[in-house]
Amino acid sequence: MNLDDDDVLMATGGGGGGFGRCGGRLLSSKLEQHLCHRLGFAGVVHSHSPRHYEVRYPEGLVAAYAPMIVLRGRGREGKSVVIEAVDDAQATILRKIVAFRDQYGQEFYVILVAADEVLDEVPLAAFDESCSATNVNTLIARLAE
Repeated sequence: MNLDDDDVLMATGGGGGGFGRCGGRLLSSKLEQHLCHRLGFAGVVHSHSPRHYEVRYPEGLVAAYAPMIVLRGRGREGKSVVIEAVDDAQATILRKIVAFRDQYGQEFYVILVAADEVLDEVPLAAFDESCSATNVNTLIARLAE
């Protein structure tokens, strides 16, 4: 069978406009697609939303959180690396990321990728390291070392 990357049905599973797939998982944004492409090109093994974690909010509510990208076999400060990309400082996922870091911060190192103006507004509790979307190539090169 000859598969074409431009075939919308094959790229998105028929679920709308989408941003393609990696390892069978749908990519959620153009920025995630760009990160995936650059990681793959650099030979950095990664997976998208490999598992869900239960996170608890301060008021006692519980939510499910699936890290956007987890690097395989690479770590920072002895922790597994999670990469999250956001387009908006008010994104609802940020609340989950803060709760995730609060509960699982000993195991995971979170790198947040966003535009400079978004990073200026994101709470520091949402990441261990931030990277401007314009500096993704530098981040990937460093992670590939």
